[in-house]
Formats: sequence, C-alpha cells, structure tokens
Amino acid sequence: MSSRAKREQPPEAAGGPLFKQASDRDLEMFYASVFLPLVRRATWKYGLTKDDASDLVQDAFVLALSKMDLSRNPKAWLTQVVDHLAVNFQRKTARRAQLVNRWSGVVQELDPDSRRSEVND
Repeated sequence: MSSRAKREQPPEAAGGPLFKQASDRDLEMFYASVFLPLVRRATWKYGLTKDDASDLVQDAFVLALSKMDLSRNPKAWLTQVVDHLAVNFQRKTARRAQLVNRWSGVVQELDPDSRRSEVND
C-alpha cells in the first residue's frame, strides 16, 4: 500500500486514534506520566502561570482525543501541540495588551470628566 493510500484511509482503519482501543487504566497512566511534565515545560519555557499552563495542556489532551495516533510517538506529539498552543497563547496575550493600551487612550480622550480635571488643573 502506498503512503498516499494510508493517508487517505480513515484514522480508525489506519490505526488512527487509538484512544478508543486503549483501556481506561492505560489512558490514566499516560495522562499522569505526561500531564505534569508538560505543565512544567509550559511554565518554565514560556513563562506561563501554572493555571494557564494547566489549561493549555488540558486543551492539548482534548485535541489528542480526536487527532492523536498512539501508534506513533504520543508524548512527542503532545509536546509539540503544547508548544504551539503556548506560542499562540502568548501572541493572544500580547495582542490583548496592545488593544487595551490603544483603547484606554481613546477612552480617556472621550471621557468628559477627564477633560474637566485637566482644564481645572
């Protein structure tokens, strides 16, 4: 079978998302052995708070339920997903900060009370 034929098969036929085939105990062990190191990685490497890092890793696990292939290297896949999510989180946080700064200046210009205090000073 060619590599193209393998890619065109549904994930279940190609050994795809094996979470449905793995036992609950196996999934719990995988979660416990991978979750905390990934939280530490996101906290240390990207400077996130522990709460943000936990949320981010939880999002990666949610993505893994539908997209990850356990026949490959699931830990490496999750690590890469966490890295991408952390970078996206940092970008989003920076954009929000820029918007807050931009809009706070506009609000001060439009606020009539701030104009009165400047005139009275």
